[in-house]
Amino acid sequence: MNYAAIFRMLAFSGLVYSSAMILCAVVALISGETPQVKSFLATSVIMSTVSVSTLVLTGSPRRRALPSDGLAFMVAFWFVSAAVCAPPFLVGLPNQSIVTALHESVSCLTTTGHSAFEFGTLPSSILLWRAILHLAGAIATITFAATVLAALNLDGPGIHRNHLFSLSDLSFFDSIPRVLRTVVVVAIVCVILVFSIEVIGGIPAGTAFFDAVSAFTTGLVDPSGSSSDVTREARAIGLSIGLLLGTLGLFIIVQATSGHFRRMLVDAEVLTFLAALTVFAALAFTQGLKLFNAFGWSLSAISTSGIALVSPVSTQSLPLALQLAPPMIGGAALSAAGGIKLARLYVLSRRVGQEFLRMGFRQSLMKFSFRRRVQSDRTIMGIWVYLVAYIMASVCGLLLFSFTGSGFEESIADTIGSLTNAGNLIALEGLGSNELRQLWLMLGMILGRLEVLAFVPLLTASFWRR
Repeated sequence: MNYAAIFRMLAFSGLVYSSAMILCAVVALISGETPQVKSFLATSVIMSTVSVSTLVLTGSPRRRALPSDGLAFMVAFWFVSAAVCAPPFLVGLPNQSIVTALHESVSCLTTTGHSAFEFGTLPSSILLWRAILHLAGAIATITFAATVLAALNLDGPGIHRNHLFSLSDLSFFDSIPRVLRTVVVVAIVCVILVFSIEVIGGIPAGTAFFDAVSAFTTGLVDPSGSSSDVTREARAIGLSIGLLLGTLGLFIIVQATSGHFRRMLVDAEVLTFLAALTVFAALAFTQGLKLFNAFGWSLSAISTSGIALVSPVSTQSLPLALQLAPPMIGGAALSAAGGIKLARLYVLSRRVGQEFLRMGFRQSLMKFSFRRRVQSDRTIMGIWVYLVAYIMASVCGLLLFSFTGSGFEESIADTIGSLTNAGNLIALEGLGSNELRQLWLMLGMILGRLEVLAFVPLLTASFWRR
């Protein structure tokens, strides 16, 4: 294991967080939020000192970093980032719980978005910090999927493969910057687009910015957004466009910007997304929602955002199974949305269709392709292994949450909500005082961002001896 390269990558991440904290401190100073100024500045100084010291002490790595080192960095990133980004949620706020501060940090970084704080409106600098963490988490999620998971091909069908990534002959980490730059540019463009739509429509700049970040990251920067529906037309349009971009992912956006509109429109993930959106909207319509509201709820649910595109009062009556199903599917492979992913659903559906055909033609040879690559039986095995791991994680989560005093419905909602990073499924009542429940939620949220299977190799001693 190339520990020097991993520590250096973590140190670079720490410098990015440190710089972002300076910006939050400036906003806190302008807003007259003195406790937050002290909190952000102190944490920034400590973090930058540790990061610079790490870079100096480790020096340039002598060994070539491998994809397995990238996997170790990906896992360490979520845990280390959660720890270093938590102090602003502890110091300067009426919160005495370290666990709650860590929970808040993990919720933002994984773009789950819910909050365990039970006091009133959050300070402006804290809301900005939540927005920055949402962006950092979304960018990291897409970058890791397009690099680490693409290199390891953990999913069998190679749903994370893309033309932006190729292994470097020198070090695995040398291959990441090009993908990272593309993801950052896409994030900036999407946020500016949604922000502009809302500002032109008369939405205040602060609200428009938080909405833009929430939409692209499929999270919830302002926790109040889960209980207040979008009532103004410009806001609804902006959020809907942002959620579409955040759910369809990097691959589709790059195809569109490259002028490959036809390829984008007939892409398997796009067609699967449209089919799922229509099916869930139709089911919601049969449960009493108006047609337009049904599509709004379906979009918000599949994106795992939790943004109330329609009045929450009208959606609370939906059956629990219907509320859990869309987040479990989730968005595209290279997106910030959680869930099993549209690509896996498409590949598995195609194979199931083939098996039905084989019932009448036993000796037939059938094959299908995904993004111009012929898929083999190994493809299906990879997806089945992933689904089994996902089911096992769900069962374990259900058992763990049941020991926190939650009932069955609340336990299954917490389990699916954390694994799919869908904060709207997580019940907030009493969450701030239940630290054990917060711990299990944190584990579920990080496991969801690791797409479950990526965590398994870390449990073997041989992985760390490489």
